[in-house]
Amino acid sequence: MGHSNITDRQAIFNLISTYEDMLEKNQVKFANHNSYHALIDYYERECLLDRALEVVSHAIDRSGYDTSFFLRKAELLLEKNEATQTLFLLDQVDEKSPGLLRAAILRAESFAMMGMHDQSLALLDGLKYNADGKELSKIYVCEALIYDSLKEFERMFYVLKAALAEDPSNTEALSRMWYVVEYARKHEESIELHEKIVEDDPYNALAWYNLGASQSYLCNYEEAIEAYEFAYLSKDDFEFAYRECADACLITRNFQKALGCYQDVLERFEPDADLFLNIGKCYEELGNYLVARDFFQRAVDFDYHCAEAHFHIGRCYGNQTEWHKAVGAFQKAIKLERQNEDFLSALAGAYANTGNLKKALTYYREAADTAPELPEHWVNLAHFLIKNRRFDEAIKALDEADENAWGPELLYCRSACLFEMGNKSEALFVLEEALYEDFDAHTALFRLMPVLEKDKEVKAVIAIFQPEE
Repeated sequence: MGHSNITDRQAIFNLISTYEDMLEKNQVKFANHNSYHALIDYYERECLLDRALEVVSHAIDRSGYDTSFFLRKAELLLEKNEATQTLFLLDQVDEKSPGLLRAAILRAESFAMMGMHDQSLALLDGLKYNADGKELSKIYVCEALIYDSLKEFERMFYVLKAALAEDPSNTEALSRMWYVVEYARKHEESIELHEKIVEDDPYNALAWYNLGASQSYLCNYEEAIEAYEFAYLSKDDFEFAYRECADACLITRNFQKALGCYQDVLERFEPDADLFLNIGKCYEELGNYLVARDFFQRAVDFDYHCAEAHFHIGRCYGNQTEWHKAVGAFQKAIKLERQNEDFLSALAGAYANTGNLKKALTYYREAADTAPELPEHWVNLAHFLIKNRRFDEAIKALDEADENAWGPELLYCRSACLFEMGNKSEALFVLEEALYEDFDAHTALFRLMPVLEKDKEVKAVIAIFQPEE
């Protein structure tokens, strides 16, 4: 965590301590109004709304009439869904300071909370006539919130777009835009919108972040990574930008870059189990199993119920051929998440490597039964049976797989089994069918039976189906 953050936290804790002392003496009075606002902000961030209301009430009592505190109280009451009290308070504000835009917007939000959407929208429409620029942008954001409550996400998107046209720096509009784009499926329009914003304002971190989110959704991961990088370079405490950039790097298998982003998060922000888990994945993919295991263990220490961390600990042990330890880790993962086919298959493989073939077969079978639509688990089961020369059972498993799943790997596995059984003519026939279905997947045959890579007839059949350049 940065030095400035530590300083800010210490300052607010000192302010809270002072406030508590004042409460005990029944003499709450700060010389500077900023102290009240700082306390209100803190309690609001911590979702301690009653404490925030307590502070704002003291502020109102001690400051005489200060509109900002009345409006803060109205906002807090709205957060507590107390719309009727909010309207009563706003009536007082209008009597003393009529025509305040912020008060009118809070009134519109109160109407919406009470289900009076038509009245709310009519009030906002009236406000638009005398507003422009940043004021009009705020009105549009309030209108967007109404459409959000009505789940009219497409209309919400276009209203937020109008808000950003008036004020591209409107942080509330930008903050709400990232999720409404997802609901309204407006990713292409979002890219166009946010590219225009960052072109005019290259340090608009939220716009870069929204741009990255839409690029990522459309699987344009390199563009997403670039956008997320600009987001955190523009705002160095933008935790989500670091995390999303790292996640996109994981997808593109740029593990070194992902690791750098996750390390930035670790150094700057509060860690969590997911962070330790993802750092561990990077080290695991980079082949540093010892360090990876340490981070997976830290994820477990943070949250013992993180089944995926136990699973990856097992994988690290497996990669180090410590199969008995791998079995123990996979068992812990399965206790936490029994119906996970990947966990079951991994445990089966670990048992196979310890020589416990009975348990290996049990878990390979359970993995296939848990996700019968996924061909890879049937292949794992059949391959295990083939290796142990239980060919009839392997063919039977592949027949069952054909009833539940589809994939060229099933055909290649059947061909391998037939080769092992000595039924070469039928094996070649099935191989032809597999090559016709998916030529590029033919390396699966050699993973199952490496010796076939040098077989002349196999090479000849593959050459026939070789696509032209």
